[in-house]
Parts: sequence; structure tokens; C-alpha cells
Amino acid sequence: MNRRIATLSWASALIVGCGASVSTAPVAQPAPPPASTSVQVERSAVSDLDRPPVGDKASDVAFPPIARNALGSGLELNSVEMRQLPTVQIELVIRSGSAADPEALHGLSGLVASMLKEGTTKRSSAQIAEAVDFLGASLWVDNDEETIRIHMQALSEHLTEALGLVAELAMRPKFSDVELGKLKKREKDRLMLQSQNPNFLVAREFHRALYGKHPYAEIDTTVAVVDKVKRKDLADWHAAHFAPNNAFLVVVGDVTAAATQQAAELAFKGWKTRTVPETTYAAPPARTQREVILIDRPQSVQSVIFVGNLAIERSHPDFVPLMVANQVLGGSAASRLFMDLREKQSLTYGAYSTVYERVQVAPFRAYAAVRNEVTPQAMKAFMEHLDRIVKEAAPGDELGDARRYLTDRFPLRIETPGKIAGMVSDLRLYGFPDDYWKSYNSQVGAVEPAQALGAAQRHVHPDKALIVVVGKAADIKDALSAYGPVTVLDTEGKVIVPRQDAPAPAAVSPASPAQPGAQ
Repeated sequence: MNRRIATLSWASALIVGCGASVSTAPVAQPAPPPASTSVQVERSAVSDLDRPPVGDKASDVAFPPIARNALGSGLELNSVEMRQLPTVQIELVIRSGSAADPEALHGLSGLVASMLKEGTTKRSSAQIAEAVDFLGASLWVDNDEETIRIHMQALSEHLTEALGLVAELAMRPKFSDVELGKLKKREKDRLMLQSQNPNFLVAREFHRALYGKHPYAEIDTTVAVVDKVKRKDLADWHAAHFAPNNAFLVVVGDVTAAATQQAAELAFKGWKTRTVPETTYAAPPARTQREVILIDRPQSVQSVIFVGNLAIERSHPDFVPLMVANQVLGGSAASRLFMDLREKQSLTYGAYSTVYERVQVAPFRAYAAVRNEVTPQAMKAFMEHLDRIVKEAAPGDELGDARRYLTDRFPLRIETPGKIAGMVSDLRLYGFPDDYWKSYNSQVGAVEPAQALGAAQRHVHPDKALIVVVGKAADIKDALSAYGPVTVLDTEGKVIVPRQDAPAPAAVSPASPAQPGAQ
């Protein structure tokens, strides 16, 4: 499954409005993603006792050393020793994902990822499952915009066998026509169900409008693509992108670097380097004013609201200050949006904001689900808080709470081999130095009010925000028009009511031309 879709299914699956009956599509209750898009557990209420104390600056937490070597095949190996449990976590990362899909076959890489476990030239899907069960292991594959990842967790005594199975999936997939037919049926069933989910609909149109022709615009495949894809399409994409010079391997657990290298050399022997096609990224559209996209879902009893703009890539030096500012705004159940929209006004079960993590420019987004009748009140609150976060520095105690929340949670991110493997993968994917996580708490703790305010002013743009809402248009369209010109779509993304801009003032000073992709 696409990593982004998995996240949208939970972290972005919004909450049913307080006191409202549930709409016909299920709406999950997300938890806030404080430092990433990972799922957290939502608290039902926040008192002063729940707030983190403000005090001494946060101490850095030791991140285990990484042994970094190249295999004979050219594959980069990253080994981390963690001796607490006799287990090992393996993560093979291919540096190509949905951004590298052909324009006419969005979602092809996700189908490639799904097919890796469905048979190799040596084993059928049933034999792969049997081998995993025999080792007492877990094996899964996922993908996102920039990667396909093969994960395996096993006992450390089975390191050689586990690495061999991961290498087999990566190097020798069969792409059986029979298994492809089964996958197509499953995918079409999934897409049919997903097309009725308001949380997916709002995310789909949010990304399409933000990114335009940029490959991040499409968050999933379509039934038309699934019908069109042939075995040759899968094999060609795999041949073009699965290469040791376009991948890296992370192994974390109760194993030595020497033993890991020996087992990896054996597993990936014979994998040949090749020239990998470069992914091209069209500039996203420039946004010069607020815009509203309303997806009409007449049976909805609530409005699912996204408000945001393109903001920042993960490697940008402003990312940490922006993350702290976001924590003040909506990063958790102790943040402004939650405390106002839920605790004070009782408009929703939860309101949050997040900064996505991407190789290329990623969105900032605030979000909630509210009853139809309180949509105008919720929108007013959203815009007030967005305006405030870019106009005034957070008070010192509030910023201290935000920093402490982030730094106190950091040790939980490095408590298991699986989490460590993911963080090592992030180092490689975003081009960070090996000691990046060692100084993470210091980076967060050093953010001052003026820095957080400056980052918010540069990367959060309420005056040019994209507002996407899924709900009953007849009930909420007029209220939304107060925030910008409204385009009404049906659930398939087709225009029902075209956007109607207000006429320009009679005398307008000539504006400087917008830069491509500017926000």
C-alpha cells in the first residue's frame, strides 16, 4: 500500500463532529502527528496537569552509531547494533516511487510494490508466505512518492535467510499474469470503497490543486490505470528502477556489522548497477489568493476541512522552527486548534495541523471534521488561528510547552529496531549527516519565538491558502464563499459549479510576476 494512502487512512482520517450522527462513509479518529505523519493516540481532554512542564533545556538523546559500507554489488549498507532483543529489522529502500510513474500510469509503482510478495522466479506467493512463517518473521512492502521499501522483521539468528528473502523479492520478481489479475480485482474493490470516503476525497483534491502537473499531485492510482496495466509495464518499471545504485539497505538489531555485511554480500551477489532514469518535477502552480474547492457529497452530515498551502521540503533549514510553530498551532491535543475548536467551542472531536515530510516541497495543512451547521464557525476559527500564527510570536511559556512536547517524545522514536531503521532511512533519503538525530533535541530546544514566527511567516500563507471541503454543498457553499472563489466538484472530481472570481478593482497596481512554484 502507498505509504501516503496508509497515512491518510488514519492520521488524516478526520473526526466526526461533536454530537453529529456518522455519515455513510467511515471517518476514523486521527491522532496528531507532532514531528512527522506517524499515528499517535489522541487524548480525550487536556488539563493543566497534562501540559509538559517548562524548565531546563532538553538534553540530546544518544542515537546508536551507524556502520556505513558498500557491498560488492554497489548497494549501500547501513548497520546498527541494538542488543536489547534477539531480533533484526531489515529495510531495503529503492529510491524511486510514484513520482517516477509514467504520466499515463499513475500508481504503477504502487502496483509493482504490491506484486513483489506475489511470487518470484524461485517461489510462488504461497511459498513466500510459508518461508516467512517458517522463520517466525514478518514481511511487508510499501511505497510513497520517492521510495519503495521492503521490510522484514525476524530473529537475528535468521539474518542470512531473511536477507536472502528480501533480496529475492527485489531482484527476481515474477510478475505473474495470474497474480496480477488477482491484484487488479483487489485494487478495484479497494478503490471503489475509497471513492466514497470523504477523507480520501478531500486529500485527493487538496493535492491535485496544490501540485498541478507536479508528480506529487496524484495520491493513488485509478480504476482506469488498473485496467490498463499489463505485466510488461510492471517488469519495465522494475527493470528501470530496481538497481543497487538506486537503493540502500538498513539492518538494525542484535547483529554485528561484520556479520551483516557477510550475509548481505551473499544475498545481493550478482545485482547489477544500471543507469536509472532521472525523475522530473514540473513546477507546482503559483497561488496568489485564497481559493475554495467544495466537493459536494449530499448525504454528508459533516464537513471535512483541509486548509493549507505548499510549504517546505524536509531538508530545508526552516523545517525544525516551522515544526515548533506548528506544534503551537495544531500539532497535538494541547495546541491552539484543539483547545479552541474542541475544548472551548465544542465544534469537533479534534482539530490539528501538520507539516508533511517530503523530498520535494511539501504541504502545510490544518484539518478537522465538523457538523454542517457549525462549518462557518469552524472556518472562522481556523482562519483566526492561521492569521495569528503568522502575525505574532508565541509567548515564551507556550513555545516552551511546544518544544518540550517534541523533545520529550523523541526518545519514544528510537525505542525499537523498526523505528531506528526508519530514522536511518530518513537520513539517507533527505541527505542528512549521520549525527543529525544526535542533535535533534538541541535543534528543537534552541528555537526561539522570533525563529518560529519567521518560519511560519515564510511557509504558512493564510491569505493564499487552498481550502478544500467535502460536505453537503447546499448547506455550506454560501458560507465558504466568504473565504475565496468557490469551485464545486462532484465526488469523481468533475466540476459542477465553475469557479467565479469577483471582478478586479478598477485601479490595480501592476503586480510583479510570480515565480514558478512560489507560495
